[in-house]
Amino acid sequence: MTTPAPADRPSQIAASAEPRHRIGAAAREAGVSPSAIRLWERQGLVSPVRSRARYRLYSDADLARLRRIRRMRDERLNAPGILRLLAPHGRRDTRRGNGSLDGNRLRDLRRERGHSLQRAAQLAGLSPSFLSALERGSAGASVATLLRITRTYGVTMLDLFARPSPGRRRVRTAERQLFTLGSGVRIEQLAVGATQLEPQLFVLAASATSDGAYAHEGEEFMYVLDGALTVWLGEHERYRLAAGDALTFPSTLPHRWRNRADGETRLLWINTPPTF
Repeated sequence: MTTPAPADRPSQIAASAEPRHRIGAAAREAGVSPSAIRLWERQGLVSPVRSRARYRLYSDADLARLRRIRRMRDERLNAPGILRLLAPHGRRDTRRGNGSLDGNRLRDLRRERGHSLQRAAQLAGLSPSFLSALERGSAGASVATLLRITRTYGVTMLDLFARPSPGRRRVRTAERQLFTLGSGVRIEQLAVGATQLEPQLFVLAASATSDGAYAHEGEEFMYVLDGALTVWLGEHERYRLAAGDALTFPSTLPHRWRNRADGETRLLWINTPPTF
């Protein structure tokens, strides 16, 4: 007589649609920490139900989704890119506002420098699959990721987007060059043709972050217009900035940041020399 397969073998049982796993069990199944799952929830990647006692509960389908998210995070995909890949029936958000990253331009820059996909990814500290997804336009990139790429190719972030019109002294609101990143960051160029400094308006969505630290040559100044921002400099400095606060620091210090307001944060950010 054939011995039945163990009842707990996943391949032999139907996945339960009932939300029954608490966050600790879900974290163990997905191979991540509970805090990572809470972050993914804030980013809209997963939506558990709540028990009457307000505990998060996850179904077997949720566990499968968490494992997919973990694998994509291992490939350095950020939250907006993961959301697009997880869209039902393989749908992608094809909207490309003014200033969206042009994957073809990214590919051209790599090829102009004679880099293979693997070599460019290695130099930038990214995975080849993630860099390929950026070039195809199927993944979003954070500020930290784009700065790693621009440093690898010897360009500024402006080179990754459409070129602005020739330099001029006055730039009206409607004439600003706009960069829209998939990580909840909008950057508006406040000057055109400046060679020694780069003034920009950053508009950060709730919970937007640099997604890592970065450093480069130069000096930076930021002034918070609305909202609130936390900035980390090096290993020991942290600054919590509110509206009206300003911060100046050398760009050679590794720096990262996060919007800590419930809504948008808007700030004037000046780099010298131009970095973006």
